[in-house]
Amino acid sequence: MANYLYLTLDTTNPSNPTISIDGGATYATNQLVTLSIGTSDADTTGYQMLIWGNVDTAYDTNIQATEGTSQWIAYNNSKQVKLSTGDGAKTIYLKIRDDVHNSSAQVSDSINLDTSIATVTVTNPDVNKISKNAGKNVASFTFSVDKAFTQYQVKVVSATSASQNTGTIIPTTAGSTNTSGTGTFASGTPITVTINGADLETASTGDGQKIVKVFVLDEAGKWSA
Repeated sequence: MANYLYLTLDTTNPSNPTISIDGGATYATNQLVTLSIGTSDADTTGYQMLIWGNVDTAYDTNIQATEGTSQWIAYNNSKQVKLSTGDGAKTIYLKIRDDVHNSSAQVSDSINLDTSIATVTVTNPDVNKISKNAGKNVASFTFSVDKAFTQYQVKVVSATSASQNTGTIIPTTAGSTNTSGTGTFASGTPITVTINGADLETASTGDGQKIVKVFVLDEAGKWSA
């Protein structure tokens, strides 16, 4: 029988912990997001992780709003969490510990939750009926949006409830203006659109009442309804 034993001392913390929300996206349009978690340690056997932050505390009892109320769970390089209710900036924090409870430094990542759909407000046009005759061939109106946006389209659609992926953008060949655009537009920015009768006919042939609808794309990548 041997009169000795081997005992390993390990005081080294897990190296280079990382966390990324939805692959480093700037915006989330859903409360459910995926965390990508990592460490440069080659062997993570027996490792655990502690996650906390701006979360829905009812979704996972182990993941809470503070470090002290959260629980250590088995390490995994992917974890789904539910962000707390309410649009705005959300931050998730992470620590990793090894099999003998050496804990890593704290790391975090942030994302902007944006679940709201932009509301477009259109003023009444200066005239309700146009032709292709000079002096009577142009109508204009102004629209504004209740949140920042990056793109807009003015379309002829088949119904007032039509979605952005339907209809035809009014062209500008005959002189219509601001029927589409891209850029950085602040909330409340007024944009004046002019529609020429010839362009309206190109978008929708035949006489009769046309439904002209404005769609905007917000900074989170959602089109207005």
